[in-house]
Amino acid sequence: MAQDLVSMASIATELKFTPVDTIPAIASGIRNAFNSHKTLPIAFRLMQLRRLYWGIKDNEAAIIQACKQDLGKGTFETYLAEIGWCTNDIVFVTRNLEKWAKDEGAPDIPLANKLLNPRIRKDPLGAVLIIGSDSPCD
Repeated sequence: MAQDLVSMASIATELKFTPVDTIPAIASGIRNAFNSHKTLPIAFRLMQLRRLYWGIKDNEAAIIQACKQDLGKGTFETYLAEIGWCTNDIVFVTRNLEKWAKDEGAPDIPLANKLLNPRIRKDPLGAVLIIGSDSPCD
């Protein structure tokens, strides 16, 4: 037990966190990329999803080890609840993204406006910050 605490303490000293004073610059860079419309094409978003997928797959052993050390999860549980879940979601989104992003016809509009053929365009509205609580993949 004492050896586990010493091991955990040495791991904790190796952790590197993003310095708080650098977060505004990182967020600004992400907003600038969004405002430049670099992230607008579906192809760009699909490429990012594929990179995330392969990032998870390439680091599978490290994720399993981290979950084992930090959360006490076994290999199968980590694969099932973390890695498999995330990669399956990425594949699902990759297969459906183009369909979800397609323009739709506007339902229930007045007859006078029907001739204008209005469409509902599903464009991204901005950048999002996601902070995970305790899971490496959630």
